[in-house]
Amino acid sequence: MSSLAVFKMAFWQNRRSTFWWAFGLAVLGALTIAFVPTITEDTESFQALFENLPEGLLAVFGIEDAAALGTGVGLVNSRLYSGFGPALISILGITLGVGTLVGEEDKGTLNLLASQPVSRTQLVAQKMAACTLSLLIVGLVLLATVAAGSYILDLGFSVENMVAANLGLVLVGLVFAALALAIGAATGRRSLAVGLAAALSAAAFFVNGLAPLVDELSWAQQLSPYHWLQEPNPLANGFTWSWLAISAAAAAAFFVLAVVAFNNRDIDI
Repeated sequence: MSSLAVFKMAFWQNRRSTFWWAFGLAVLGALTIAFVPTITEDTESFQALFENLPEGLLAVFGIEDAAALGTGVGLVNSRLYSGFGPALISILGITLGVGTLVGEEDKGTLNLLASQPVSRTQLVAQKMAACTLSLLIVGLVLLATVAAGSYILDLGFSVENMVAANLGLVLVGLVFAALALAIGAATGRRSLAVGLAAALSAAAFFVNGLAPLVDELSWAQQLSPYHWLQEPNPLANGFTWSWLAISAAAAAAFFVLAVVAFNNRDIDI
């Protein structure tokens, strides 16, 4: 039996969700890119429209400068890397993270995994690796979509900046995947893992959006994975390794917690 049997099995189980999420984000990316020429051809009108929207509404979706929405980078960033994109990738991450261990336990198939010639630590690591690969595939598909759209419509997006933005997006999904994995590994309860991870994701999203309007939330914004992606604005500024490192460190910390919790919990397998 291959030592990577758990990884292969987990990735195979994730194949359908990986395909459909990649397809969905690609469609969102394509529609966003297709709308850019319309915005840039009549920048003043669209800027006036966005500037008339409530500041709080814009802030919730990570839009601090309404004028930036009149540019290709600003529009694509607001939809794919500050608004809908991070929210969607976090949902995917939670879905994958919950399915790693507690999903198997809930279905009664964890004993099948435990029969493989791997330790509990290796089991968690291989399941997490499968989640990571799925998120990377989704990120690469979105990257290809944005890059193709930029080339076809001559938008001039920097390849380096597009890679940086999509890497940051993948890391957001990875943080929430590892968080859901840790909660599930510690509790063995699927509903709790889904509910708590989703609640923390929603709280992080809205705290990040509302912090510019509420001074008392500025400290909490620093703890939001959405802020770690939005603050450096990678689509405009390229790689900011310190912010990427924070996201990677958070995902690694949750993964370690998952390993410790799973190794120390009594499980009937």
